Order: sequence, then structure tokens, then C-alpha cells
Amino acid sequence: MNQLSVFSGTLSYEFRMQIRRRALWITFLSFVLLILMRGRGFYGGLLSDPENRPLLPRIAEWTYSVNVILPIAVGVLLADRLPRDRRTKMDEVFNALPGALSARLAGKYFGSTLATLIPMFAIYSIGIGWFLYQSHDLLTIPYALLTFATMTLPGILFISAFSIACTSILWIPLYQFLFVGYWFWGNVLPPNLGIPTLSTTILTPIGGYMASGFFGEDTFLVTHATILQGVESVLLLLGLAAFALVAVWRYLLWQEARQ
Repeated sequence: MNQLSVFSGTLSYEFRMQIRRRALWITFLSFVLLILMRGRGFYGGLLSDPENRPLLPRIAEWTYSVNVILPIAVGVLLADRLPRDRRTKMDEVFNALPGALSARLAGKYFGSTLATLIPMFAIYSIGIGWFLYQSHDLLTIPYALLTFATMTLPGILFISAFSIACTSILWIPLYQFLFVGYWFWGNVLPPNLGIPTLSTTILTPIGGYMASGFFGEDTFLVTHATILQGVESVLLLLGLAAFALVAVWRYLLWQEARQ
């Protein structure tokens, strides 16, 4: 069987399975309600922006603010992709079919990630629609796509890879608990508290170095970053995502060989 066909077939199957999950939409809706209850003043001020700053930094700030909370839902929702196949015996079906494990794993990764991104992008687009309504500037749309692609996607690909890989050996609730703790510790914890943290390093999927380095929008943790630091952050996140996928692929091959 052509490996491209295996990849595309798995991607389509995983996308349909994930996008139809009620838990996907309920989780993101819950996060939106939480934002409305807890961050109404902050997000309202962000969208109105009485200082009349240039459009691109404002959109970069909106993208960063979305990145603070919503990727948590992505990591939590993708944590059950491999264990679900084992629980429903689908992995036995897949192993009996022709096609390389690498193609199936890549299809699972991209299909489930794409489906989980859709509600996140829908929420993001609501804010972008408001910017477009306020500014009447059609550049809002390419600016939004650019900031989402450079600030959000690398982090989401990183999160998705580790959520799929780590739950091949960890209990799902344990991983979800650890992931939420990691998110706040490694992305939004100020270093002046005296607790060692990754929140000011380039290994932060929240996108601070991209916001500051590419678009000149300093965040509360990252200021005056260079373009090179933004590029380094993107490459590091994508490289570690690839490493996680290769690692879980080798682990699953080892598991198959033992059976």
C-alpha cells in the first residue's frame, strides 16, 4: 500500500473522529466562559485599545493572549489519542493492515492536531473579526494569519507531539495534571518569584519570543527579543516536536516486536 495513501487515510479518519467529539467543543466553550468571567476587563481593553497603536502589534498581542490559555485545552484533549486506540482494540486492526507505522502515526498526529485547532482558531477569529470591524483594514486578515502561523502553530505542534507521545507510557489523568502544571510553571510564572522556570527561555510554546522578535510586541515576560531569538524559538519547538514523534514511533515499534 502506498504510504501517502496510508498517511492521508489515517489523517482523514483521525480528523473526523476528533472533530465530532462533543468533549472537544465543550472543553473550548468552557475555556471561553472562564475567560469571559475572569478576564473580561483585560480582554475588553485589549480589543478596544484606546491608545490607537499600529494594527500589527495589536493583533500580535491578541494572538499572544489567546496563547496564554487555549493551548491548555489542546494538550488535554490530545492526551488520549494513543490510549484510546489500545482501549478500543483499534491498534490491533491497524497493525493487521498494510502500511508503515510511521505513516499511521504521522496521520494520527496531523489529523487530530488539525481538528483540535479548529475550535481554537474559531475563538481566535472572533477577536480578529472585531479588529476588522474597528479598523476597516483588510490587512487585518493576512496579519492574523501571519501571527497565528508564527506565534501559535509552532507551540501547538510541540504540545500535540508531546501529548501524543507521553501518554504512550503515562496514565492519561496523570499526564493531563502534569501538563497543566507545566503550562503555568514553564510559560507564565515570573522568574522574580525565586522558583526556577522556563518561562523566559526560548523553550516556551506560548510565543513570547515570536511576538517580541517578529512583531515588536513585548510581553510581560519577554521584552526586546531579536528576530534571531524568535527564529531559534520556532526551530527549537519544531525540532523537539519531531524528536517526540520519532521517540514514540521507536517505542511503538519496540512494543510490536515484543508481541
